[in-house]
Amino acid sequence: MACRALFHRRLVTTSVAFLLCLAATSCTIAAKKAPHLSFTPDVVDIGKVEEGSEVPTFFTLTNTGTEPLKIHEATSSCGCTVPDLKQQELKPGESTKLDIIVDTTMKQGNVTKTVEVSSNDPEAPVVSLPIKMNIANRHEGLTDDGRVKIFTDEKCNSCHVLRGVGLGGKDLFEADCAMCHGEDAKGAVGGALIFGNYNDPQYEKHIRDVISYGSKTHRSMPGFLDKAGGPLVQEQVDSLIKYLKELSEKEKTKTEPGNTVKDNKEPH
Repeated sequence: MACRALFHRRLVTTSVAFLLCLAATSCTIAAKKAPHLSFTPDVVDIGKVEEGSEVPTFFTLTNTGTEPLKIHEATSSCGCTVPDLKQQELKPGESTKLDIIVDTTMKQGNVTKTVEVSSNDPEAPVVSLPIKMNIANRHEGLTDDGRVKIFTDEKCNSCHVLRGVGLGGKDLFEADCAMCHGEDAKGAVGGALIFGNYNDPQYEKHIRDVISYGSKTHRSMPGFLDKAGGPLVQEQVDSLIKYLKELSEKEKTKTEPGNTVKDNKEPH
């Protein structure tokens, strides 16, 4: 009797374990039946390119899942980077080419652009595809026509003009200026704008003149005032100066005595 009972318990335990294993395997198989978007290469590194050129590149998109993949769209936050998706539905194992054109106008140094691709991939509904390059020509020979392209070219002004229409202060800076001068004006491809002394009339005038009429030393910084061919009226320029002064004062309160003042180069 004892042996029979022990055998019965073992049989029940083994059966339960088998059923649990079978259920887990079924769930795993079911979970794997889904589309999956893969792309190659992981990063496109174009290398050195000239300013003012349109550079073509591409990614290969592949459905490495087991169900049909539907690519909703491929977008870029910057008008200078234009993706062209050839095919939106991919069967398992099928691939397509995502062509991209990057306009290097008014850019300099190491630049990274991204294209975002959205799909019905349940694990990664949105993926970011990075594109790196080094703009070799630092605008030394940029002509006046090239400088104003930022305001006249459709792809350029979608970022540097249209976003800031009717705005002022913080909103205007974030719309038109932050992409070059960094978050909170701490510098990026353009110089930092918050570490100077805005209580010094000469320094304030210098920054105001550069914003209004462009930089004499950095050809990549055109004049943004309407009188200089730019999109901003005087009140908007004044609002930028006021905002930068406020940021500068806030930064000073964070700086401990004895700290070295950071880069104070003019915008470019």
